[in-house]
Amino acid sequence: MNLEEFTHITLTVVEEQKDESYAPTLIVGDEVRIINGIPEGLDHRLAIQDVVRRLGLGDYEFLFGVRTGPHEVTTGHHTPLGIQIQRITELGKGYSISEVEECPWWDLHVGGDQ
Repeated sequence: MNLEEFTHITLTVVEEQKDESYAPTLIVGDEVRIINGIPEGLDHRLAIQDVVRRLGLGDYEFLFGVRTGPHEVTTGHHTPLGIQIQRITELGKGYSISEVEECPWWDLHVGGDQ
């Protein structure tokens, strides 16, 4: 599965659940992991990166989706060579998908064992 396909699947989930209830999601190979039990107040962006570090996935290819704002979900395709990011934004009565050039909060080295 590529990022565009994953983003469209994520959009379907967001439309059904509303983005406020979207749980961080990782797809590694054929395995889908929904990250539940995040302590209240912990930023989901930090939580998903903590899970990636804990699982040792930094050198592997995976897809992820995470709520990054009240009306926004960010999806990504991480590889050992870099990352490609898309953003799903709620716009009143619909949603928009856009490419993101930079993702300053995505850093698997922050907070991890360096």
